[in-house]
Amino acid sequence: MRVINATILLVLSFSLSVSAQSFDVNFYETVDLYNGIDPSFYSGSNFGVKNPIYSAYPVNGMIRHNRVDGLFLGYQEDKMDWNNSHFLGIENVDLNGMIGYSVAQKEVQYAIGAEKSIGYYRKWLLLGGNFYRSTSTEDYWRSGVYENSLTSFTTGFDFHDYYHAEGYAFYSLLKPLRFLELGASYNWNTFSSVQASTDFSLISRYATYRFNPAIDANSDRINQESLTLGATINPKGVAKNSMLWATLSIQAELADIGQTTNDFMYNRYQFEAKTYFRLDRSTLLKWRLLAGSITGEAPDFKNFALGGIGSMRALGYKSLVGNEMLLSNLEIELGKSSHHNNNWVDLSSMSVSFFLDSGVSEFNTNYYSTQNPFSNYSLSFPDLSHNLGMGIGMGMLRFEISKPVAGVQGQTSFWIRLNPTF
Repeated sequence: MRVINATILLVLSFSLSVSAQSFDVNFYETVDLYNGIDPSFYSGSNFGVKNPIYSAYPVNGMIRHNRVDGLFLGYQEDKMDWNNSHFLGIENVDLNGMIGYSVAQKEVQYAIGAEKSIGYYRKWLLLGGNFYRSTSTEDYWRSGVYENSLTSFTTGFDFHDYYHAEGYAFYSLLKPLRFLELGASYNWNTFSSVQASTDFSLISRYATYRFNPAIDANSDRINQESLTLGATINPKGVAKNSMLWATLSIQAELADIGQTTNDFMYNRYQFEAKTYFRLDRSTLLKWRLLAGSITGEAPDFKNFALGGIGSMRALGYKSLVGNEMLLSNLEIELGKSSHHNNNWVDLSSMSVSFFLDSGVSEFNTNYYSTQNPFSNYSLSFPDLSHNLGMGIGMGMLRFEISKPVAGVQGQTSFWIRLNPTF
């Protein structure tokens, strides 16, 4: 109920922000808060990807480096971009896909898809399909794909875990209103474990080479049929001329539906809210709330895990694991006055931030025998562990130091980031 109450408050905050604006074109124009190496990583919400169903497909980059693929070189035309292409003269039909070669895996990976956008004055419906065979990760929300590739290649620190995904899917995106995006995707997947195949890095003295975990302790290959549903309010992010702005995302991955022959029967639900409050022309308050629950029994790689980069910065990597999760990241950032950017705080050159990471993830046995994601949710704010820290940003480069202050004990940690946490 605490999470539901928080959701209601955020929706009210959004409503107040909307009512304070006129519904003209400028209201929907957005501002960029940061420089970063993964510009598409900073969606207004959607757990770090561009829309509520994008993560139902392999999340990767066309040029990347990690301990599983080694160096991967390829070419990619991304999906779900609402392009105005005209394939074979057919209006608003666009081809997308990826093809490349993994040096460590010694294999070609690919994705092949097509989509059709529909709309007369404004594109409001997108229909598409995709075939794929590629490495993917569930950790895209922790750090950007290219940021992780760069740290892996230069220092050997790879902060994502990987698996192999092969299958096909059909999807649709709907924008009935300018501030609302809905999505649905049907996927048939074969997931399989993949081993770490390289420990290369330019600077290896301080590297930590981790093994790549199996997708499940009892299975290295899983066949799954699933339906992913998602909704986002304010997908464009922070609006100009607004003192207060919020984005909300809800996603449901349903694998316990109908007469399927799935190896694992589970439903996975996630909720995320991001709120931005401009205190003055040089001060910005940000808050991210992330919550989730899993009914039934999911494979290990689908469980929630907190700790380390992008979540609880003073705890061990994925040290908190479970089928229910609650995470709060609160930051106040001090930059310079930006008179040329509709009075939004300028954090693109030099900034100082203070942050509080609070979170918990644990297994709740009551969820193994129910399909209701709310009936047994037991986490609350008193259960949270807390990390306190500060950061210094210099354009794309950001230095952070964090230490545990309550709850689960970790250790003081120092981070060098090329992206903001959220």
